[in-house]
Amino acid sequence: MTTLRHSFSAAALTGVLTIGAAIPTVLAASPADAAAKATKSQKLAKMASITGDSSASQNRWTVALGSRNSASIKKYSFVWKTDGCSWAPDSIPGGYSFYDACWRHDFGYRNYKKTVGATKFRSSYKARVDKAFLHDMNRSCGRFFWSDPYTKAQRKKLKAACNKTATKYYNTVRSFR
Repeated sequence: MTTLRHSFSAAALTGVLTIGAAIPTVLAASPADAAAKATKSQKLAKMASITGDSSASQNRWTVALGSRNSASIKKYSFVWKTDGCSWAPDSIPGGYSFYDACWRHDFGYRNYKKTVGATKFRSSYKARVDKAFLHDMNRSCGRFFWSDPYTKAQRKKLKAACNKTATKYYNTVRSFR
């Protein structure tokens, strides 16, 4: 009886393992998963729409960032990691922040390089992503403060300093090849 019980348990376990091993194969081969994966051209088109130098593109990126865990965005396999503005400050005096601009810039660099390679990125996409970076920072510098602790004259100086810093950040990334 003991031998029969061990044999039966082993047979049942073998059946479970066989079925368990087959399920991921069946699931991976489903048409829905194959259709959910974006092609390279679809990925490039999506990246172009969310890394441009317009406010509309910036808004599309913000929406994509917020829904990055949804199936409609996951299908592109984007890299969402950021180190902020790397070694430069993300926030500057006057309440201005370049963190989101740096995140979108990192997004453009990482995803274009992953998709087309570093050489093609430098020759075809880098200038465009860098230009969007400058526009994002300038939009940050143009931010309106509803409850501003600074006088109009102070705010004017802070805004000028913000724009100057944005230009420095831009010139720095442009200098990298």
